[in-house]
Amino acid sequence: MKILAPINNPKEAEDIIRAGADEIYCGVLPADWRGKYTNVASSNRREWKAANLESFYGLKKIVDTAHAEKVPVYLALNALYTEEQYQQVFDQIEQSKNIGVDALIVADLGLLLNLKNRKTGLDIHISTGGTTFNSETAKFYEELGASRIILPRHLRIREMEKIVRSCPSLKFEVFILNSGCKNIDGFCTFQHGVNEILHPRMWNLPKRLNFDRYFLNVVRRMPSKLAVRIKSDVFGIDSACLLNYKITMDSDPADLDKEKKQHILRNISSGFTLLSGIDTCGACRLAELKDAGVYGVKIVGRNYSTSKKISDIIFLRTVLRHMENNAPGKKEFYKYVKNVFRRTYGLDCKSLCYYPDGM
Repeated sequence: MKILAPINNPKEAEDIIRAGADEIYCGVLPADWRGKYTNVASSNRREWKAANLESFYGLKKIVDTAHAEKVPVYLALNALYTEEQYQQVFDQIEQSKNIGVDALIVADLGLLLNLKNRKTGLDIHISTGGTTFNSETAKFYEELGASRIILPRHLRIREMEKIVRSCPSLKFEVFILNSGCKNIDGFCTFQHGVNEILHPRMWNLPKRLNFDRYFLNVVRRMPSKLAVRIKSDVFGIDSACLLNYKITMDSDPADLDKEKKQHILRNISSGFTLLSGIDTCGACRLAELKDAGVYGVKIVGRNYSTSKKISDIIFLRTVLRHMENNAPGKKEFYKYVKNVFRRTYGLDCKSLCYYPDGM
């Protein structure tokens, strides 16, 4: 099982590969794109300058470093584009091809059709923004030239397995660490990164200095009962999905009793508290994901610090090696993973799980 790690700076490439990343992915948000469309209309679904490379020169340095270690590099171009934007996207693809990028991560159907007709020679990976919730969708993308699909984080493991087994010629990735948003990526129309336009210096500096990480570590140390009571907009927000919403039910299904209704409302409301900002983890399910035929697990967090990325890679590599050398039962494996998590991060995982079904 492969570990896919994010990168946003050529200087961290060697360290990330040395830590144990099998494959790396990144995005480029060049000045000409930002000048014309702003960061809010990012070409790769990461609307923060700090999450992206600033030039294709930086991308070339990463590719050269990675290829020297036989590590492939994938470029995210997984936004949805207007007709006006396509030519600039094609220019970026041509630059990427000349640099030696191994694959493109895409979600836009128009772009996918164009890539098939243009025969770029680059592998095509379907982003989670492509919303592959069943095997028919996976087969549809395969017909359009995809060789790999990144599955949405909302699928159950048994659902993933059905898709994987139905499409033996495709490879599948799943998310495993960080940023467990409750919204479905491919259906999300919220704007992100607005504060970077309104308050560029005030907003970018904390991102660059990784204050987000320190803040989340403070939240991790809070008692869960306290964190769930504090709304996520208390310190200001950068995304509409973190506004302080009032959650109600429009309909009243007859087959739902009061307890189930309350459970649904609590589950949705929990996405708008401080606790929802803590990075989720799916490492306890690695053995089951491997048995399901999943090819690779993806670490989220292009804008995270190099030290955080390295810790994430080492954590996953430690667990995967244990899987290779042992055959523990499910409960024993969960206990082992939680202990490794505590040793790696100095914190308990708080049971904030990417894939809680069947735990």
